[in-house]
Amino acid sequence: MVAEILAGIALAKSAVTGIKSMIDTANDVGDISHHIDNLFKSRDQVKRDIHKNQNAKKPKSKMRSMFTKTTGEDEDDDLSVGAVATMVLEQKKMDREILNLGIRIDNKFGEGTWTEILETRKKMIEEHNKQAKIQREMDKVHAAEVHDFWIKVWTWTWQLTVVVTVIITMWGWLSYASKGKLPFLW
Repeated sequence: MVAEILAGIALAKSAVTGIKSMIDTANDVGDISHHIDNLFKSRDQVKRDIHKNQNAKKPKSKMRSMFTKTTGEDEDDDLSVGAVATMVLEQKKMDREILNLGIRIDNKFGEGTWTEILETRKKMIEEHNKQAKIQREMDKVHAAEVHDFWIKVWTWTWQLTVVVTVIITMWGWLSYASKGKLPFLW
């Protein structure tokens, strides 16, 4: 878990570095939008990874190794002081980098640009989540309709089979009872 979080933080740092290197030469925010997108994706991934509980072998960062060596805790423990401190400190460093990046974008493109980017992104995420919820509800309704359709098909199939079987059985019995001559078939 910690390794995935640190990998996400590293990706976010590389996105911040890319944005910083391009911000002085960018003509508009569109020139750095790819890096901003990577930044938010990696930050969101880090937040998701923090909430996951996975038990896989993880490479150790220098900071984590230093903490676990100092505290004498088990290096494989995700709940050790070293692991938790590494996560928290790296997250805070990333948040500070994002804040500094916002200031640089505001300086380059005008005050409030970064806030507008964040607010627009938040609105778009909310709209996306709302649309996804509506789609899930529509999918449930469709699945129920399909289920009802196949129940009706099955019901009609077995009922028709029963009726045809009864008719054929009666036909055979009448044929047998009349010794092969049915009165209504002359």
